[in-house]
Amino acid sequence: MEVSKNPDRLNYSTKAKQLLDKVEESNYFGLANRGGAGVSRSEIFLFAMAIGAESKSPTVIKNPYAGGLVLEKSIDSKTKAVMYAQYISQLADPENELDEISKKGEVYKLAEQYANTGFECIEEYLDKKTPETLLFELFVELDEQYKELNIDKA
Repeated sequence: MEVSKNPDRLNYSTKAKQLLDKVEESNYFGLANRGGAGVSRSEIFLFAMAIGAESKSPTVIKNPYAGGLVLEKSIDSKTKAVMYAQYISQLADPENELDEISKKGEVYKLAEQYANTGFECIEEYLDKKTPETLLFELFVELDEQYKELNIDKA
């Protein structure tokens, strides 16, 4: 897939589209956007991207869904901030490569690839875990990360 210099949307795979349809039907983990009153597409993209970034394994989107997930004008500021922060964190020498962040197509591409990985993880969660089990496991993981940061010793 050719990366546009100025992408007009965040893309996702056809497989991820099918997964989100299942999530909508079941409101798995509270991730459905029922009538616009639930989780926005930017938020679900951000959630998937965070899960994918945690794995450190971006997955190329081989079969993109034609309509895309989120149009450029609908991407909220926190999603853009996280996308750019993630991209900057991947730079070998951020101070000397800061002009790299002007490559919007590359920023979007990396974010989409991490989200693609995240959607694969969400699919695995949906197939193997109840929302309650997933919530408990995520709380345990957060507790472990909190302990690693030694915040409680401050």
